[in-house]
Amino acid sequence: MDHAPSWRAPWHPRGTRGAPTRKRGSRGSRGSTDSAVRHAWGALPAFLTLTVAGSLSAQQPAFGPLTTEEGAPLYRITFVPTMERAEVVERGALSVDVWLGLSNIFEQDSSETHDLFVDMERLLTAVTVRWGVADDLELGGRLTFETAGGGFLDSFVVRYHELLGFGQANRDRFPSNAHEERLGDGDRLLIEDDGPRTLGLDDARIFLKWRAAASGDGRSVLSFKTVGWLPAQSNRVGERKANLALIGLARVGVGSWYLHGLLGAATTRAAPELDAIVRRASTFLSIGVERSLGSSLAGVVQYQIAPPLLHGFGHRELDGVASNIVFGLAGRWGESWSWDVGFQEDLPADTPAIDFTLGVRVSRSW
Repeated sequence: MDHAPSWRAPWHPRGTRGAPTRKRGSRGSRGSTDSAVRHAWGALPAFLTLTVAGSLSAQQPAFGPLTTEEGAPLYRITFVPTMERAEVVERGALSVDVWLGLSNIFEQDSSETHDLFVDMERLLTAVTVRWGVADDLELGGRLTFETAGGGFLDSFVVRYHELLGFGQANRDRFPSNAHEERLGDGDRLLIEDDGPRTLGLDDARIFLKWRAAASGDGRSVLSFKTVGWLPAQSNRVGERKANLALIGLARVGVGSWYLHGLLGAATTRAAPELDAIVRRASTFLSIGVERSLGSSLAGVVQYQIAPPLLHGFGHRELDGVASNIVFGLAGRWGESWSWDVGFQEDLPADTPAIDFTLGVRVSRSW
């Protein structure tokens, strides 16, 4: 920010005027955050051991990566990438993907100049169509629909966080299964959600993906993707703007293992009212490890990171790095159907990333 007003926001969510806030990342204390990190990372060796023990020695095709994207409201005011296969559909082929991502979100953070409160559940429904227009070239489009409201998962999330020692931040001071979203800088709101929505069109994307290189056996692939992002809703304060992204996707196969990667950058043209707090560009990185579990099943672990999108707050939970760990299963039915199921959790907890998302994708090709 160019200057920082000395006053604080005159509004406080749901009767919390004067109540102190705790950092969400602390979820009670720095010790609990460290404990959460140890719990999450400690589960990885067990997960990998199980996948190795149940796998077949024969080489299998890749079924991953898991379909994931950052769902945090602060990041979705501009383009966010989706982790996907490096492969393209063959010439003349058609593929349709349907992905559902159910997220539970709670954020109550403050800085010297701003206050943020987000309490909601959201279901993203993404429909993607891909067509092989030429050898090594895929043309596609995607529509994303949003259903948002108070939800029903708060009690489950509380028990889940208590089980893993994550803590609850200030969840217990607010009603369960409520819906509210706003970011203010004193006497005005920068972002405000005006109420629940059912299958509202969130955005549209058009893309072109080119397979630049592939190994002789097709197990290792490098491709590049250009995406045009067209918002369909305002942020309730000002109109969002279209953005452009360039993404590199890679897959490397070694024995029964696959390594997946995504690296890209995008413009972040937001509403003029947000110019002072939104950076001009963003970058993102995702990596994943896949292990075959059979002829039609694989286990996958992924980690994704997005550098700060916002700036000027001086507050890690508002303009810090968003990072998530994702784990799940991917597979196929016959020759035409594929699927994946993934669970995404922010790690470490004191980031502006979404609390958690359960994602399911089903794909059919012709």
